[in-house]
Amino acid sequence: MLKVSIIIPVYNVEKYLPRCLDSACAQTLRDIEIICINDGSTDNSGKILRDYAAKDARLKVISQKNGGYGKAVNAGLKAASGEYVAILESDDWADSEMYETLYNLAAAQNLDVVKADYYRYWSNGRNKIVKIGANNYNQVFQLSPQEYVGKIWGSIWSALYRRKFLLEHDIWINETAGASYQDTAFIFKTNICAQRIYLLEKAFLHYRQDNLQSSVKNPNKIFCLDAEYDELDRYLENHDLSQWQNLAMLRRCEGVFWNMNRLTPEGRRTYITQQKDYLLGLLANKNLALPQKRVKKLRLLQFSEKLFYLSWLWRDIKKKLKEKI
Repeated sequence: MLKVSIIIPVYNVEKYLPRCLDSACAQTLRDIEIICINDGSTDNSGKILRDYAAKDARLKVISQKNGGYGKAVNAGLKAASGEYVAILESDDWADSEMYETLYNLAAAQNLDVVKADYYRYWSNGRNKIVKIGANNYNQVFQLSPQEYVGKIWGSIWSALYRRKFLLEHDIWINETAGASYQDTAFIFKTNICAQRIYLLEKAFLHYRQDNLQSSVKNPNKIFCLDAEYDELDRYLENHDLSQWQNLAMLRRCEGVFWNMNRLTPEGRRTYITQQKDYLLGLLANKNLALPQKRVKKLRLLQFSEKLFYLSWLWRDIKKKLKEKI
């Protein structure tokens, strides 16, 4: 059995794809397969994939009609034969020792999931490390509903997942057509179902921030996060995991705030109006232990939607001023 299957969903990324593929082919872990799913690209991505496949027999290309990120990744998961699987975004790239380091940890510790820190990357060369853990690095652990919040940050890319674990727990990427943020429910499912998780305090993966095709810059995709949490609710109900329901509601609240932070001012205004009733419902729910910083924000929303929106604009201004210093 191959050690790792690297799954790369591809759609119109000719500008960034060669660097991604170079990083996958240059991995020091040689016992791998690289499964690239060409999701109906209309640019030169298909030719780039074929050229690389001709040079490296480990690289396999699956071509399909455009069905979206979820269908592309799931096609890769179904085709994978490795003991562990990784998902590498086609506009990102990984340092050469990433998968060898993560696989050695996973094999030695019998892990379901192993994750590492990652870099946020800009084309001007700027890199910023994102820490995915708190005080739980370099140890094997299992999450409980009481421990989840604050103990592990979400990331789908800088990780390995035991393939057998994903299949046993029926964990796939949501296939909502034309959607974004389709890793959200996947992250939550893997985190709550895994019995052996390990977080490595080292960054290997470079997560691109300035791709103009990013969902953050697409105003038509600002409500896609809701579909992910709807899918998560269905999963918890269908798999008898009701003990995680309150936590899922808290995570959805955090997801809404995270989305607001990423959106453009125009998209944020629309999003606030759409989310207002849901957020105020959380505030009224006595069974939820909302963080005080969220309670404070939601009370401002309860008082005035306009002031709530302006508070985000002020946050944007302070952030830009800080970056200039």
